[in-house]
Amino acid sequence: MCFSTPVTCTFSFSNLLYLYLSTLGSDTTPVPSWASTASNTWGTLKQALKGLSVEFALLADKAAQQGKREEEEVVEKLNLFLDLLQSYKDLCERHEKGVLHEHQRALQKYSSMKRQMMSVTVQNKEQISVEQLESRIVQQENTILTMELRNYFSMFCLHQETQLIHIYLHITSHVLTAFIDSQIQGHREMSEVWNDLKPKLGGLLPNGMPSPPLSPGNWQSPTSFFPTVN
Repeated sequence: MCFSTPVTCTFSFSNLLYLYLSTLGSDTTPVPSWASTASNTWGTLKQALKGLSVEFALLADKAAQQGKREEEEVVEKLNLFLDLLQSYKDLCERHEKGVLHEHQRALQKYSSMKRQMMSVTVQNKEQISVEQLESRIVQQENTILTMELRNYFSMFCLHQETQLIHIYLHITSHVLTAFIDSQIQGHREMSEVWNDLKPKLGGLLPNGMPSPPLSPGNWQSPTSFFPTVN
């Protein structure tokens, strides 16, 4: 699992608008007279769209810069911390399902042997059987000793890893601070571009042209949307 930032969406949308507006602004397809009456609306609109495409390219560039900044200062550090947490989780599972489980099984087996030894002693079994059982108990004690040494070492590793995780817990504060600072800087830079862009939208259509209908009930004759040419 990896982290990513929402800046990618802003970059993709702005870049897509830049491509679309640039394509529309560069379109050389002739418009039939019956579609635009005598107005040069489409020609005026194409020039405006081509100019606006540059602004959206700048927005995409600002978003890309912010994305790169957050990739280096936020995402990489979060992924590092995520790797540490995953390694710590794996180590805990290996200890619990491996060394600890085997140690508990060895203790259970040893307890069973001791009960069996008491039963054999009470029933006055043959000396050979008693000696064999004693030998097995000694072997099991050696096995338990080995298991305990492995368990101690595993616990030592867990202790060291736990300390490491607690040291790196502070990275979350640094990452959040870097993310907030980057967001503030990014929004400030893109806000400047948006504010420069808004006044230019007024030049998209000639003055006095009515707005298109927002619902079928308000439809008008197509000629009403174009200025009358005398």
